[in-house]
Amino acid sequence: MEKNNNFINSEVSIETKTNPIIILKNVLKEYIIGDWIVRAVDHVNLSIFESEFVTIVGPSGAGKTSLLNLIGGLDSVDEGEIYNFGIKITDMSEESLALFRIFNIGFIFQNYNLISTLTAEENVIFPMMLAGMTLEERRDRASKLLEEMRLEERKEHLPFQLSAGEQQRVAIARALGNDPPIIIADEPTANLDMETAEFIAKLFKKLKESKKTLIVATHDKALIKHADRIITYKDSKIIKQDIIHDILKDNKNFK
Repeated sequence: MEKNNNFINSEVSIETKTNPIIILKNVLKEYIIGDWIVRAVDHVNLSIFESEFVTIVGPSGAGKTSLLNLIGGLDSVDEGEIYNFGIKITDMSEESLALFRIFNIGFIFQNYNLISTLTAEENVIFPMMLAGMTLEERRDRASKLLEEMRLEERKEHLPFQLSAGEQQRVAIARALGNDPPIIIADEPTANLDMETAEFIAKLFKKLKESKKTLIVATHDKALIKHADRIITYKDSKIIKQDIIHDILKDNKNFK
């Protein structure tokens, strides 16, 4: 496997295209909670393009997390279809979908979702191991990513020994471990101190410059200001889309 020694600023290998890389068609998702049926995603249609930075804003409980989980293949639809890089992921088996996620999508969760029994370094290494990297490659990549996150002195610490901001930076390093072309983040700066939130906002700006496709649910204006498109999501539906930068129009390769 070829090494990439600059993980934050690396270019994705997929050639820029004018077709969307993520497509949702009439997607519906409901949850049964006691005697209630809660509709989190209500027949949503959406297209996202390569290298686009999309932020999803809206009130808590609107269904933003459910929408992200469907886009990333962490949850299954009740109705509709989702395509990712031209692949209909709603038809994939659990095993195939898990493998697809490992190589194509990095997830950053609001609650970090670190493995409590693994050190910071081991948490970053874990998805690389699933991708089949050698031990030397895994350690080299993890070391460089933790250095990028200013955590090189904390790599042997367990999650409970880290602050909230440090845990989130470990989670970001883990999401970048396999250099995926897509990053999905759910409130990545929520409940963090101002300094850490600003660090993460600057990091997402770098990821945008590296041509990653970013899909972020957030209330953070520091993140929203870097977006190419702002989607307002309310009552399980997309109610408005504001295009800040038309990446197809601005792309020099677009004809």
